[in-house]
Amino acid sequence: MVISHALLDDVIEAFELLKLSLCFFDQELSRSERPVSLPTESDTTIITHNDAINQVRQRYTDIWHSDQQDGRRTHSSYGLVGADENLLNAAFQLNICKDRLRHTVSALKKSELSDVSQQLYQRSHALALALNHQGLGRLHLKQCYRHIPQLDSRPDTIRFSWYSSGRSICKLTAKNAMEMLLKLDTSQEHIVRQIEKLSPLNKTTIMAQIQKQAPVIRANMAWKTGVKSWRRMARNCPLPILVPLTEDEFLPEYNHLTLTPPPERSRALRSDSLIDPEPFLPSLRIHLYRN
Repeated sequence: MVISHALLDDVIEAFELLKLSLCFFDQELSRSERPVSLPTESDTTIITHNDAINQVRQRYTDIWHSDQQDGRRTHSSYGLVGADENLLNAAFQLNICKDRLRHTVSALKKSELSDVSQQLYQRSHALALALNHQGLGRLHLKQCYRHIPQLDSRPDTIRFSWYSSGRSICKLTAKNAMEMLLKLDTSQEHIVRQIEKLSPLNKTTIMAQIQKQAPVIRANMAWKTGVKSWRRMARNCPLPILVPLTEDEFLPEYNHLTLTPPPERSRALRSDSLIDPEPFLPSLRIHLYRN
């Protein structure tokens, strides 16, 4: 497939706008004097405000991955960053640029993303220098697309927690499952057994492919709206959250987490689950729905 030059030009233009917006946001952040809270190795570790700002700048501008990094995985880090109106506006504009880049890249067909990344990297040497990312390789599109998380007002409390039981479920038919099995090594006995097991099913039988998701940190935020009433919101935290603060305000009450998730606890199976917990096709993580 030949890349459309018009579509590629759209991607390059979107990336150039992202580059400018990212640099402007980074400059605003570098001047910020609002409080910052980031996780540390231990409770006794103390970092200065300048060190915290530099760390969070690196996390927000991390749009590259090294040759050793799996492009399907992203770097994540939670935290809180106090923000004035200028920084919030810069983040808002940056997120618009991120969405534009995502839209233009998707128009190029996913099979060409590696070529797109390489061309963008060749044009982005100035950005790499400006953001101190010399020595890094290709543009990491997933990290590039991620929004800078921001709130519209300061919560009263923020409670962080590890969420380790997430999973994604993709519905497919028995026909789809058979096509996937036949793409595997059919000389292997366990693949043959699964083909034989699947063959009697109607081709239109709906099945579920389950993918366990990596542990994530969630922020549970609460705003007091009355004597006994609260407004609550929860969100994942792949990046530190921008919290609107006036010059004399502090960060809301919050907790600290361990840098790694706790050991996963075994969960009791729900008797009303629609999906059979036993994999029907283990090689593909495909399950049957219960009748």
